Amino acid sequence: MKEYNSKKRYLGEFYTPLIFAQKAVQYIYDAVDKKELDNGNYRIWDMSCGKGNLEYYIEKKYHKYLYMSTIDNNDIEYCRKTFKDACLFQYDYLNDDIDDKNIKYKKLPLILQNDLKNKNIKWIIFINPPYATSQVAGTNSKSKKNVSVSKIRDIMHSEKLGEASRELYAQFMFRINQEFINNNNIILAIFSKTNYIKYNNNEKFRNKVCSYKFISGFIFSSSNFDNTSKTTPFPVSFIIWNINNKYNIRNENIMLDVIDDKCNIIDKKNYSVVDRNNLLNKWIKRIRTSYTFVPLSSAIKVKTSGRDIRDKVCEGFIGSLMSCGSDLQKQNLTAIFSAPQASAGSLSITKENFEKAMVIHAVRRTVKVNWLNGSDQFSIPKKEPKKKFILDCVVWSLFSTSNQTSSMDNILYKDNYYKIINQFYPFDYKEVYSGCTLFEYNDEKRYVYEYLNKNIKYISKEALELIDIGKELYKFFYSNIYQIDREKFKISLWDTGFWQIRKSLKDKKLASDILKKLKAKRDNLKNNILKETDNFIS
Repeated sequence: MKEYNSKKRYLGEFYTPLIFAQKAVQYIYDAVDKKELDNGNYRIWDMSCGKGNLEYYIEKKYHKYLYMSTIDNNDIEYCRKTFKDACLFQYDYLNDDIDDKNIKYKKLPLILQNDLKNKNIKWIIFINPPYATSQVAGTNSKSKKNVSVSKIRDIMHSEKLGEASRELYAQFMFRINQEFINNNNIILAIFSKTNYIKYNNNEKFRNKVCSYKFISGFIFSSSNFDNTSKTTPFPVSFIIWNINNKYNIRNENIMLDVIDDKCNIIDKKNYSVVDRNNLLNKWIKRIRTSYTFVPLSSAIKVKTSGRDIRDKVCEGFIGSLMSCGSDLQKQNLTAIFSAPQASAGSLSITKENFEKAMVIHAVRRTVKVNWLNGSDQFSIPKKEPKKKFILDCVVWSLFSTSNQTSSMDNILYKDNYYKIINQFYPFDYKEVYSGCTLFEYNDEKRYVYEYLNKNIKYISKEALELIDIGKELYKFFYSNIYQIDREKFKISLWDTGFWQIRKSLKDKKLASDILKKLKAKRDNLKNNILKETDNFIS
């Protein structure tokens, strides 16, 4: 039994809690004419029935119109005890009867084949398909590397449907669309993740597969499923769609009932598709890169290997913004660097786009993510942010843990030596260096210091308090410069990065009281920013 359960977990097959199955059946009864159900005008098919939890609350008089199939014959035998009048059969929906790109029935029961050919029959596809996603190269987990391998996935790959082809539930949706798109009497009632609705990377899948008109639905936390993480839950939706090639999901107003763990409706939430042109990363101007500079995978680590190394910067380069993905769950893939961040999703920061870069960084990093909003999208602000808010974002970013700016000298990359200066250094060096003579200094000023001085009148009380404690930290750092491991953190220039300062002090267990006060001031400023983050979320 333990091995059996492990297989279920591997495949992302979790039995639908009966309380949510009952709720789904109620929504279906509200969406269709029960007289037509009574008259046998509908057939119901669950291609991933498992133990039959979904069908448990379907009235027995409808069982004779019910088809239940799944990949595991043990589940079919189990269901025979409860669903004696249903047509039950073992069937691998992602592989069986798939011949090249065509569906050619060989294994499907003849009675079901005949019903599928009957144009007068209406269909309810009632399904909770597996949620597993196969990993891709570069991820840490190897356990699900081949979990999504199927004939349907191969077809989706050939049609260039991108990341959706790795999702098992999306593969079910693809074949369902292939199977029923020419029949206008189809209702798809599906439990699934919400990725296919909102995620930017699923746009091709939406355009190709999601010929859907929204009817109704609800959303709840994945923590209600056994064997799923209680610490990192995600939204599970149950949505009833009408499949018809006249429709497309991107045009639908998808308003879902939010239900709690006891199936009480506690709120409503819009899950409509966000146009990719309205995503937050489209708000900032990407300037064409023109020359090579040393790429970093972290604050001080040069990236020299890998398939995709982004080592180009533009004229006027002062730093790099990593801003990968557009959904809130990707917020941790956000940081600022003093050299190109060596992967896709990053861009050059210049004086012209500096403010927007800092706003994007701060908004993405400060927003509070929970199971319900995780697939919401960071979007272009609905109203233009005020200057005070922009300065709050700038100052918060300078002292955030995702500020990975640094300065380094004599960095070898592709047979050339580079010097990385830190344009995000926020102070006049002469005010914080405390007589340190280790570094060569020629009365230089960095861009951020000059920017802050120019915009001093817009800086809020909370931001000024953070700057003050930040200055205390910098002074402490230079006063204790001989105690830290300068080689380990590649500290060789006067404009040391905040990441280098913070990490080198913590490495020697220094300045813990100042760092604690800095965190408290940073959190105070974060509260200012959080008041405005709804302006950037759809």
